[in-house]
Amino acid sequence: MNEYILKIIDAQLNPGKYNREQLRQNASEAAAIYAEYAKADYAIGAGYVDYAAANAAAACAAADIAAIEHWIDRYFNNSKESKQDYINEINRGKK
Repeated sequence: MNEYILKIIDAQLNPGKYNREQLRQNASEAAAIYAEYAKADYAIGAGYVDYAAANAAAACAAADIAAIEHWIDRYFNNSKESKQDYINEINRGKK
């Protein structure tokens, strides 16, 4: 489970839970992870997943709803993970 994507979805489901600085930090960390992996020789599919996570985090920090949805969709299409698993994880913390 990608911690940056988890925070983005959590921010969408719980508006106001994270302040702008926390979302910027999430974007910065996701971009740093992508940049580090981009230097290495790794599978193209994994690169797309990291790229989508970094862009989704940046869109979230900018409060660009359309871009968030686009990059979240790209992330899940490339990662083959389930968005519902992320939602379930967020909801598990609410109990």
